[in-house]
Amino acid sequence: MRSLYWKIFLFFWLTVIMTMAAVAALTGTIIKNREAVESHQVIALAMDAADIFEQKGHQAQTKKLQDIEKRYNIRAFMLDEQNRPISQVNLPKDWLSLALPLTPNRFIERTKRGLRVYPISSTSGEKYVFIARVFTDNSYQGWLKHLPGLQVTTALLIVAIFTTFITWRITTPLASLRRTTNAFARGKFDTRVEDKVLSRKDEISQLGQSINHMAERTSLLLNNQQRLFRDISHELRTPLARQQIALEILARKLEDKDQGDIDRIEREIDRMSILIDQVLTLLRLEQGESQPEASEYDIAKLIRLVVHDATYEAQNENKIQLDLPPSLTLPGFPEATSRALENIIRNAIRYSGDKGKVYIQVRRTKGWVDIVIADDGPGVPDSALANLFEPFFRVDESRNQQAGGYGIGMAIAEQSIRSQGGSISASNRPQGGLEVTLRLPT
Repeated sequence: MRSLYWKIFLFFWLTVIMTMAAVAALTGTIIKNREAVESHQVIALAMDAADIFEQKGHQAQTKKLQDIEKRYNIRAFMLDEQNRPISQVNLPKDWLSLALPLTPNRFIERTKRGLRVYPISSTSGEKYVFIARVFTDNSYQGWLKHLPGLQVTTALLIVAIFTTFITWRITTPLASLRRTTNAFARGKFDTRVEDKVLSRKDEISQLGQSINHMAERTSLLLNNQQRLFRDISHELRTPLARQQIALEILARKLEDKDQGDIDRIEREIDRMSILIDQVLTLLRLEQGESQPEASEYDIAKLIRLVVHDATYEAQNENKIQLDLPPSLTLPGFPEATSRALENIIRNAIRYSGDKGKVYIQVRRTKGWVDIVIADDGPGVPDSALANLFEPFFRVDESRNQQAGGYGIGMAIAEQSIRSQGGSISASNRPQGGLEVTLRLPT
């Protein structure tokens, strides 16, 4: 197993070694090239001095050597082919030892004093020896002050390239893992980590395998749960239908004074039937079954139809205040949107009380349409907001089964909106009551 730790460790040292090697090679190349250029320049000056000596004599040659020292900060003297001095200017006392064949001691002494020997030829072909001392602060070596900056720049560039590569190698699969987990969190339970991440053979691939294993187990548990709900719901339909038939037969045999008990049993059976229908509807939405084709519909018209039915049942036409555009067309599933609106609006009417109102507003933003449904009810505890759209979740303080809910309506609303690529959220209003926002794509 190739550990990510060792990859990073070895890559770090590889970066350090490569940086040092590159800086050393760059420095050596630059110095070598500059020395070659400098030698060519010094040789050119020496040949010029040799030509002046041949053409104009010792005095002109002495003046030329003085000019070279003044202009180029190069102190030099010349010897002829027999190692005899041509001019006395700049001539050290031990000049002969400098021209003799090199020995270790002579080489050390010459290097210590910064002297270099240049065998040259004049234009006429005569041989000379030009011995010069090039000072470190002369124009030929002024470029050395820029060398540290160049070395640092080169090192930073190499480190940036290598670290960019290793960062890309680490962050790319992590981004893939993030996309996978986000898709799984949005309800796409068949999402798995990509094969290119699993093939890395390091800790990231191990993490991907663990995520896949977790996803498979979670999907299996959810499928078993949905299958259990569906099977139980289907199995309950038959005995409930038989009970309804038996009650109708029994009601014909009993006297009128006993009809109250029969009516109560019928109401409980009806509530059980409604609960079973809601469970089956939620399961179909979660599994994406029987989803109709998307179509264009007028969301403002749809809201007015749902509100009309809700206010009719509430027997209060002034219960709901609308803030809608005259018309607003959206792509999607009108039936699913209508189902979500019905559940949320009915809940808002139920919990706003007799004197409270429900407020519905449509806001259009870039790429989205927000449908805000607020009520004057008691709201819910902040700790319960995150669980409000979970199946069978009820808030004991204010929204419970005694108020008429089973905790499925909000879950159905969420699935209905999510099936269209939208989202739903809830929050408490500062002035009191609950506010639910349905966001649909345009």
